[in-house]
Amino acid sequence: MMRGRAANWTSRMKTSESLVVVTPVLNDWPCVQRLISDIGALEALSGTEVTLVVVDDGSMQIEAPDREHLVGHVRRLIIVELNANQGHQRAIALGLAYVSQNLTADRVVVMDSDGEDQPAALGALLEASKIHPGKIIVAERSKRSESLAFRTFYQLYKLIFWSLTGKPISFGNFSMIPLERLPNLLFNQGIWNNYAATLLRSRIGLHFVPTERGARYAGESKMSFTSLMLHGLSAIAVFTDIVIGRIIALLTLASVLTALAIAYVVIIKFTTDTFVPGYATNIILFLITILALCLFTGFLFILSLLSARSNAFALPSTMLPALVRSVTTVTTAPDRVARIAP
Repeated sequence: MMRGRAANWTSRMKTSESLVVVTPVLNDWPCVQRLISDIGALEALSGTEVTLVVVDDGSMQIEAPDREHLVGHVRRLIIVELNANQGHQRAIALGLAYVSQNLTADRVVVMDSDGEDQPAALGALLEASKIHPGKIIVAERSKRSESLAFRTFYQLYKLIFWSLTGKPISFGNFSMIPLERLPNLLFNQGIWNNYAATLLRSRIGLHFVPTERGARYAGESKMSFTSLMLHGLSAIAVFTDIVIGRIIALLTLASVLTALAIAYVVIIKFTTDTFVPGYATNIILFLITILALCLFTGFLFILSLLSARSNAFALPSTMLPALVRSVTTVTTAPDRVARIAP
């Protein structure tokens, strides 16, 4: 009888799944409660134990869910409170660093807490992760719910991103990562700037799952046009070396064309009888100025690239103790509620 029970227990241990969900929050605590409820009720996560890691990015007042809000598959809630607002992307990086140092799980999910990343899509991401082990599963935006103006600027951003980096981007933070792949992201300096762009830069295999962007649980987005523009620039900054390389190539091409134009004007003026207007000298001087600017700008870009490569960068794992004020853990067991300072 004991052997049978042991076999059944071993079978359950092998088939159970553990999932850690990392989500940043800034004052949107009602959204966190709704997120817990939606994840806990997902039938697609049957047999999966979920730990929700909420990174509090400097909320004015913390209204954290308590043990009564942990329902269904959500067995544990961990609130990582930062000392000050670090921004959405850095909050994600610090949350992943905390998971890497303190938790074990089969997979880690990064998603927003406001409902725009729909919890219902977790089932599709989990299924794709089982079919494509070792790959990061990314929720690709197949349909957006924003205004026409936002979608227009977003398409423009994607075009600029592709032109400067050579890579298409059509997804945000919503993704599922095998735990063993976390170091590939956390030791990439781009993780401080933009999580989605770092996924592209990491050279880890990506598998895309089409999803629709949902509506916010409550309130309105706090992202202004300026914030969205800076977010786009931060994504491009992850590929700084590639962008600089492409700009240098364009400057080199411009320099060659300018030099050829100067040579053409000089040859026409001094070796042929073709009439050349009197302002040809001014044209030559103008072209020489452009050539000098192209060469000087390219030289500065090369120096900045070499300088950036020689500088050390801070890792989320090393910055975590300095930036975390406290960690609060709430589980379904009433005797396992703790608040600790790192």
